[in-house]
Amino acid sequence: MKLKNIENPTRLIYHNPVSLVTSNHKEIKNVFTVSWLCSVSNHPPMVMISVDKKRFSFNLIKQSGKFVINIPNIKMIKDVIYCGNVSRKNKDKFEERNLMYSVSDKGGIILNDTIAYVECEVKNEFDVGDHILFIGEIITSGAEEEAYSNGSWNLKNENAKTLHFLGENGRYITIDEINFKKNNNF
Repeated sequence: MKLKNIENPTRLIYHNPVSLVTSNHKEIKNVFTVSWLCSVSNHPPMVMISVDKKRFSFNLIKQSGKFVINIPNIKMIKDVIYCGNVSRKNKDKFEERNLMYSVSDKGGIILNDTIAYVECEVKNEFDVGDHILFIGEIITSGAEEEAYSNGSWNLKNENAKTLHFLGENGRYITIDEINFKKNNNF
């Protein structure tokens, strides 16, 4: 196998689920698209999102100390693209895209049309150049029963397939199920 140097190496690991992160502080709210996120702890349950310091939501998360990761499916692809390319500095994305939401008991914004969410309280942050890694402890979560049940995604349900960004010219894919027999010898 011949390997070559990659100009944008982070694109090799872009397969994280695309999410719409909501944040709010005082009377100001925002939503933006994130693909740089991952789980970092099971006990307590914690996740990480990477946020560009120039993003409008950066200050909302810093000031409020919380954020919500809303997980969309393919039906929301236009919202995902819009929220990733338009700044709150210029437009109210909730109004522009007619994004309906509810407010949790903890004060987080949960988008009505997403298939799952995790609401987080910031526990730590790390400056990593032009981005900040926010480590959030999950304080509430929920998922559509048809999309997620018995501890797993129901990928036979078309509405449960999560979106994944490949990092190249706005190219997205959905996740599909790969089945392996339990007793395979590898």
